[in-house]
Amino acid sequence: MAEVLTTKLKSDTLRLVQDDFLNNEFYFAVSSISLDTLTTIKAVNSAYSKNNFKENLVFGKRIFPEDIKFMVRYYPWQADFVYQQYDDKIDLENTRFYAAVGPTNNNSGDYRIYKCLSNNNEAPSVSPPNYNVETENQIYRMPDGYVWKFMFVLTEQEFEAYNAIGFIPLPATTVINPVEERFDEVANTNVAIAGSKLSDIFIENPFDNSGYPAVDSGILIGTPGNDGTMLIRNSFLSETKNFYSGMTIYITIRNTEQSKAYVIDTYDWDDVATPAADAAKIRVIGNPLGDGIIASSSFRIGPTIKLTGDGTGAEAISLVENERIVGVEVINQGNDYNNMIAEVVDPTISFNPADPQSTDLRATLRPILSPFGGHNFNLIDEMHCRNILLYAYITEANNNEIARSNTYSAVGVLKNPTFTPDPETANTASPIVFDNRIEIITDDYGKVAINTLVKQEDINGNKTFEGRVHEIKSSSNSVFITSYMGPYQNEAGNDLPLDPTLPLINDTGQNLSINTPVANNIIESRYTQRTGTIYFMEDFVPLERTQTSREEYKLVLEF
Repeated sequence: MAEVLTTKLKSDTLRLVQDDFLNNEFYFAVSSISLDTLTTIKAVNSAYSKNNFKENLVFGKRIFPEDIKFMVRYYPWQADFVYQQYDDKIDLENTRFYAAVGPTNNNSGDYRIYKCLSNNNEAPSVSPPNYNVETENQIYRMPDGYVWKFMFVLTEQEFEAYNAIGFIPLPATTVINPVEERFDEVANTNVAIAGSKLSDIFIENPFDNSGYPAVDSGILIGTPGNDGTMLIRNSFLSETKNFYSGMTIYITIRNTEQSKAYVIDTYDWDDVATPAADAAKIRVIGNPLGDGIIASSSFRIGPTIKLTGDGTGAEAISLVENERIVGVEVINQGNDYNNMIAEVVDPTISFNPADPQSTDLRATLRPILSPFGGHNFNLIDEMHCRNILLYAYITEANNNEIARSNTYSAVGVLKNPTFTPDPETANTASPIVFDNRIEIITDDYGKVAINTLVKQEDINGNKTFEGRVHEIKSSSNSVFITSYMGPYQNEAGNDLPLDPTLPLINDTGQNLSINTPVANNIIESRYTQRTGTIYFMEDFVPLERTQTSREEYKLVLEF
């Protein structure tokens, strides 16, 4: 029994997560849970591990809303690779149904992502699509038989900043929750979207259909009549009356890229009455004169594609080679389809698949409906997006505000930590970066060494505070202490167990006196200790920081 978690459930979960990130404050938090390069303390999804992470915080960097990105798998276009074509009967998740064409394969100097609508009967892709702003519907029909739909673009700057191993971001212009409306040209107003568009029509027996008459090319003679009549010319037109009745003529207006399809009602061969040899008169259903069809426009004739469904407006034409339908071109995708049947209308003359003596074979068609609203209507759903990126970068300015030495061995994501007002400006806004070390200014800084412990004791010799020396700065007589929370009672009115009235004691029992006035020589972190919710932790072998460190944090989460 199959159980299915739909794309919509996954993408809506992702939207809720993104909404959480946008409506709360999040930080990349760095912790020194281990100092030994030979020993890694494993982060575990437990209360102890989360408390340990927060009690050993070294610094944090704010994650800004613009640095939260929806992510999809990165599939660079590759020559001779067979891409998965879009099919409304297939679960496309984890398949290569799209490709990113980068600067080495395009002339636009960026990264453009195209969705594969047809892979030419599972043939390898030979040439990548190349963006052209004038391409109709941004659908690219390639010489290798592939059909691609342009989806979105990333600048080189966006790609370099936000790509993570195996992932690329959706663009900043992505509409998170598209309004399910479309403009109706007839009603001249927006109407609710009720379904899909026609994406493509697959031929189920592309090599096993035969007997279909067609005219590859020809020219219109003169202007169409008011009654839908037209004079057409081609050296190979049939001389049989109504031979093409019921078939479709597809006309491309001269000197334009505009085309129009009509079903032929009547057909008469007449190369004597008409003003040119090899000519015929046809009457079509429709008004070609009113549609702007003019003399010398080109045409082709093929079997009619009949579309039946609950939507409106879809049109398609057949592509015939050697009496075989080898393709179907969608010329109008229509709107609001949820179900559709596509079939080739039998030519009325010279096509008789029921005759046991005939070699004629009908083509079997399967219409493919787009995702709801059409391709590129809902990018998050359509690209099967299940991942979100959190990004932050330690700039040179940031580096001057935090620890620039020693090591750290874990990074995490901290939600809604609280902060005290800035002691100098009284600003209550959360900082971009925060240093979680205590800075003690003492003339006795020479009595301690980096990574040794200092403590405080009460009059009974009980330990009331302990921390680790993280950095010694002789230029300011400063000792920076981390990992100082521990199992000790906080001082009254403070979130720290540090007692400003007591000296620090080093690991050999020597006292370090805090310079006076003490209040000016203890600089605490603005971060309120142990606050915030841990969303993520990762441990690793301790990494060293220096004055030139410029970390870039990229976390890709999957839902």
